[in-house]
Amino acid sequence: MEKSHFVHARNVSSMIWRIKLLSSMLEEIQLTCCPIPPSSIMSFNEILSLIVKSKHMIQECKDGSYLWSLIQLEFISNQFYLLAKDMGNSLDTLPLSSLSITRDTQEQVELLQKQAKMVKLFIDPRDLQQRDRLLHVMANNSLQNKDFVDARKVEEILSNIGLKTASDYDMEISKLEAEARNQASTGGLKEASDIKNLLFLVSYSKSMIFKDVENERNEGDHSYDRVSIARWINSGHHTCPKSGQRLIHTALVPNYALKSLIQQWCYENKLPVNDPTMSVLKVNSSKKNFNANSLDAIKINKILIMAAGKAIENIIEVLESGKTMEARQNAAAAIFSLTMIDYSKVTIGGHPRATKALVNLLKEGTAVGKRDAASALFNLAVYQNNKARIVSAGAVSLLIELLMDDKAGITDDALAVLASLVGCSQGLQEIRNSRALVSILIELLRYGSATGKENSITLLLGLCKEEGELVARRLLVNPSSIPSLQSLAAHGSLRARRKADALLRLLNRCCSQPHHSL
Repeated sequence: MEKSHFVHARNVSSMIWRIKLLSSMLEEIQLTCCPIPPSSIMSFNEILSLIVKSKHMIQECKDGSYLWSLIQLEFISNQFYLLAKDMGNSLDTLPLSSLSITRDTQEQVELLQKQAKMVKLFIDPRDLQQRDRLLHVMANNSLQNKDFVDARKVEEILSNIGLKTASDYDMEISKLEAEARNQASTGGLKEASDIKNLLFLVSYSKSMIFKDVENERNEGDHSYDRVSIARWINSGHHTCPKSGQRLIHTALVPNYALKSLIQQWCYENKLPVNDPTMSVLKVNSSKKNFNANSLDAIKINKILIMAAGKAIENIIEVLESGKTMEARQNAAAAIFSLTMIDYSKVTIGGHPRATKALVNLLKEGTAVGKRDAASALFNLAVYQNNKARIVSAGAVSLLIELLMDDKAGITDDALAVLASLVGCSQGLQEIRNSRALVSILIELLRYGSATGKENSITLLLGLCKEEGELVARRLLVNPSSIPSLQSLAAHGSLRARRKADALLRLLNRCCSQPHHSL
């Protein structure tokens, strides 16, 4: 296996040593062709599983984003620590004297046992120093001080972890975008926000440090019309063709939908509606400044709409009883867009008719409308108090129906909302009332997308905790559930492996209790 990147270097090298030692022991046993003592079979299974997990950890440190690995310094270091301890525990139950191995190999394994008992959590001070510097830069950026980002300081941090050339920066941006997709799809909103901040820092620093390269690349920039954008998205792309940044969602919200609302609000509040031609003439001639001003304007427009209670009323009224389904879906898309602002989750979620109107669209809308409604409900569910409102509006039964609705095609969206709702007592109870859900989730563990599998485990974990013995029993008697969980624990993403391990431990405890025996 190739040498790891500087981040987590000592933890990785120590784990590689353990893997090599254990692998040589297993190869030696295989070459002797002697029978294995029955008492050692369980230990060997655990050791093989730990070797697979360790290799996945090392590979993720090598192939994943270096900056994100740095941000997760304590968590990843702790994962290496736990794996080392688990290896020691598995070796404790291994009858070395009964195995056909050389004395030298036996002594090495015994040494590994002793070291595993004394192993301590190790966080490299150099990594910690770089991580603290990075967090300081991120904190400044989160305060909107984008004009004062010290590109040279970022360059120094990146250089210290091995990113030195423009291609290194491009590769890191690509890895961050992949991680952003994973976090956004699994509901990791805080993590997704941190990754977005990192993406800005790397992209901005690259543009400052490698100006000549960027200027040459940008000479061919051009804009795209709606048809071209739709064709781009429908062909399977999920990034901006110009910036390469990950699209937050792929719904094409008509410009006139938000423009009309903004104009109406300005009219009712006696504010002038700016002529777009004059606005462009007043903007700084620099394309970079123009783009920044445009993004700020979009954010300001959202804030203006949120500040106008009547504008929100109008959107909800259209969502409830618009004359056409397209109008209702446009209103849902507008609400989805607005609920990306944190305080709007509270405002819109607290409206007595908003949640119910979204649930109705979830039932009656087209595939596009259902997806916009589910996305808006997911955003609202981030605020804890909104979860009970969504449950009371009847969302749970509809979301469960949509899990297997191929025509709607929003299985992952529905799963994400359900995984969020299981975090409140009303949602947990309502979800438990579904007799079909557990069977559906077991199927999704086998055939679902990576995101769907992770959210399925989240739901099953929630259902099995707190007096969830019946669900645990149903999982244990289903012949495909345990193999699916073991496969995810060995080969899934880091988050999926962690959740699968937790669920397997919970099921194991259930089996070990006599009154839960099957």
